[in-house]
Amino acid sequence: MTDSQQFRNDFIKRLDNKLHLEELFNYIPDAYFFAKDSEGRFIKISRTWMDVRAIPREEDIIGKTDFDIHPKDLAQQYVAEDQRVMESAAPLANQVWLIPDRSGNLKWYLCSKIPLFGDGGKVIGVAGVLRDIKVAGAEFQSYQELDKVIAYVLEHYHERIQISDLADLIYLSVSQLDRKFKKLYQITPQKYILRVRINAACQSLTRTEKRISEIALESGFYDQSYFTKQFVNLMGVSPSEYRRRFKQSETDS
Repeated sequence: MTDSQQFRNDFIKRLDNKLHLEELFNYIPDAYFFAKDSEGRFIKISRTWMDVRAIPREEDIIGKTDFDIHPKDLAQQYVAEDQRVMESAAPLANQVWLIPDRSGNLKWYLCSKIPLFGDGGKVIGVAGVLRDIKVAGAEFQSYQELDKVIAYVLEHYHERIQISDLADLIYLSVSQLDRKFKKLYQITPQKYILRVRINAACQSLTRTEKRISEIALESGFYDQSYFTKQFVNLMGVSPSEYRRRFKQSETDS
């Protein structure tokens, strides 16, 4: 161990247990901090991220997992990436994630994660920082080039959307758009449209009393059986079960 490393370690040992350096993230409005144990349970989350996710108290999230607060398909992706970081014991920078905000609207974030080490150098968890892609900086200009496509889908998801029309918005061919979108967001334009539509349906299921057939149509699905199939694939439960479960949760809170 070098003298500088020893100096650092000695200083850290002297820190008051009440002093948490991650508290700094509470003063950076566009950076959101979280930490989880090896089982994927949240042990820390910054107040700024609690505000984005509409989590009123820290005790409402501590000890819970991504599956408790996110749709099944998104939670599976988050957990898989956590496992990748812990198994490799190496940082993973600037991964792109689609996450609902406090209003249920989907937003893109850049996420960087590091493994957390315990006694003997064993990995005991993971910590990460999220940043909104739109405010992440000029170095991510490639993402900004697809802003028109993202905005169009969010505004017109209830209509029939042709991928060729999306490609025309930014003067690309369909194949060029597909490659660029998948490279940047790890998802195809078609799957992004589906994700946005299912998210819109989730909001209507928990916030309105509309019939499921009506919600399907308003969310861009013209076949209720297809809507139900895709909903189950992404959310892990049927639309009616989702409404029962999460509408009750909102009532209880």
